[in-house]
Amino acid sequence: MFVPISISGIWYPVLSKNPIESGSIGIGLVLDPYIEAKVIRGDPEIILNGEKIYFPNVYILKTLGGVKVEISTNIPLGYGYGMSAVLSLAYALGASNLYNVKEEKAIRTAHISEVINGNGLGDIEAEYIGGGLIYREVPGFPGKIRKIDVEFNRQQICSKPIERMETKGIIKNNPKALQYIDEFLSNPSIENFFNQARKFTEDLGMFSPYPNSFRKKGLIIRMGECKSQGWIVHNLAKIGAHQE
Repeated sequence: MFVPISISGIWYPVLSKNPIESGSIGIGLVLDPYIEAKVIRGDPEIILNGEKIYFPNVYILKTLGGVKVEISTNIPLGYGYGMSAVLSLAYALGASNLYNVKEEKAIRTAHISEVINGNGLGDIEAEYIGGGLIYREVPGFPGKIRKIDVEFNRQQICSKPIERMETKGIIKNNPKALQYIDEFLSNPSIENFFNQARKFTEDLGMFSPYPNSFRKKGLIIRMGECKSQGWIVHNLAKIGAHQE
């Protein structure tokens, strides 16, 4: 099982009493490295880099069947890479394969687990579908995602984890979010995505000291100058979660 990561740049939360309808409108990047997950029948648990972790989504995901998920990666959990969605998708798709659960039901359950536990409002759909630069047009599940076809001139994209942060702290409404989304859509490009995302995240009090960059939660992502130590280089992930 291989699942890409995702980094949102602009988000407008849409919350409902029904978690299926909850989600966000926004613009983000779906990126490699694809996280490889080993899934087997067993006690419902997540083993991350050799250690069993507490992952509250499991209490909902286990309704799909008992799945043991093992992942080894240098992408950290809790920094803004959509890793909770990676873990949930790996579990859900694993259950779909192991127990013949309909894939739509599995993905819906993963979405619900993310919303109820306050881990994300759109990463499940983004990582499931893939596409590189994407626009989440309709919130909730199944939602609607538009893949933005842009010229990518091999300008490197890289990120650096700075500090672990709770997602709940950044799920807040910024009234300018929809304006920034419209400004991006009027000129869809990687460069304009970074420009609009920087304005949006700075409005939320998240600042990056680097040019052509923005801070999202506990990470900084930027274009170019990726050879310095500590930066993780990414490519656009054109396809979503899959098996090989």
